[in-house]
Order: sequence, then C-alpha cells, then structure tokens
Amino acid sequence: MPDPQSSTSHPSPTSRKPIILQVGERRFTTTHDTLTDESLFFKAFLSGFFSDTQEDGSYFLDADPELFSHILRYLRRAVLPIFYDNAKGHDHALYAALLEEAKYFQIARLEKWLSEKGYLQAVTTRCWVDELEGKRWSDVRGSDEVAEYTSRWHENRTYLCPRRIPVHKGNPVACGRLCSNARVNGEFEYEVEEVLKTLVVRKQIIVDHQACVEGRGDDDDDDDDDDDN
Repeated sequence: MPDPQSSTSHPSPTSRKPIILQVGERRFTTTHDTLTDESLFFKAFLSGFFSDTQEDGSYFLDADPELFSHILRYLRRAVLPIFYDNAKGHDHALYAALLEEAKYFQIARLEKWLSEKGYLQAVTTRCWVDELEGKRWSDVRGSDEVAEYTSRWHENRTYLCPRRIPVHKGNPVACGRLCSNARVNGEFEYEVEEVLKTLVVRKQIIVDHQACVEGRGDDDDDDDDDDDN
C-alpha cells in the first residue's frame, strides 16, 4: 500500500508536465506549478472550468507577449523586477504596463512591488567629486560606476621670496625683515603657472538584490504552518 504522506510530499506528474501557452503570436513552455503558485488567475484558468485547449493542446491567452515574458520570468523564480539603465534611469513606462498585467494575472506580491514602487528603494546612487591635476593622469573605476569629466585651465600663483631663498618659496610668513627690505617697492612677487585641472563627478549605482527576493516563498511558509496546526 502506498504511503499517503509520501504521495503528498512530491509534486504530481501533472504539475510537472509541460504546458504550452500561446500568448499573442508567441509560444511559452512552462509547468502547471509555475503558473499557479502565485497567480490566482492561472489557478482558475487551469482548473478546467474557464479554459479549453486548442487543437494542438496549447492554451491561448490574448495578451502582450513581451509583457508576459516578464510575468513568466517572475513566476519562475519570484525575483521582483528592476528595469534600470545607467544612462536613462528607471523604465517607468514598462513598470506601469507590467503593473496592469500583474493586476490582470492576480499576482499580489508583484502587484505590490510595482504599485508601491519598491524598485526605487532597490536602486540607490552614491555620488562624489574628485579633482585631478595635470595633463597626464590615470583613473580607475569599477564597472558599476559612471564618471563625467570637466577640464579647465587654472592659474597657480606661488609666492617668491625677494632674496630667492628656496625654503621661503610659497610661504611668505617665512620671510623676515631682510627679505622685506629686499622687496622692490614693497610688492610681493609670484610665480604664475597654468595648470590643467579636471573635475571628476563619479556616480556609483548600487542594486539591492535582497530587496528583490525579500518575502519570496512567504505564502508557502504560511501554508506549511497551517498544515502543522
């Protein structure tokens, strides 16, 4: 006699059997469990009461296949999406379109992420400024950093001792009475040098991956707790 407890601990062959979805003009292959784990829509759709297979055994969905690819990607791994480009920032149009799909397919966790704009907290930017001097310099930055460079010529003025004492150069306080007496017309002398300075504005993009998986599987844990009780 088969052990009833062992039969409930393993997915049925039907739950693992490939399912083909015809979404618009594209086809997607997945499984019953993937579709129904979080989507109330697919739980009803695949119950047999609301859908019929086509002649080839596939299920037809009248939806945007590009958007559905993001829905299916989420259902497969439950990783909340971030659509961010270093140059353009967040793709808010895609977020808005995907939110409507999350509502339609009744995926509560994904809908909450998009409606509350959780992705804004998942991507942060750290900015700082450096100044480089001279015509030749090297700059090393991480692959997650972008930088903007602005160069300008700057006039450096260095104080010169009237007696040309090397240790007094750049430090007028070091000059005493003898130096003051040697100063022509009492005027200070300076050495002028044109120096190329480059202002570097750095920006580092930090993505919090943990925010994208936080809460994943909570529903399953709650179900397990209910079963234990």
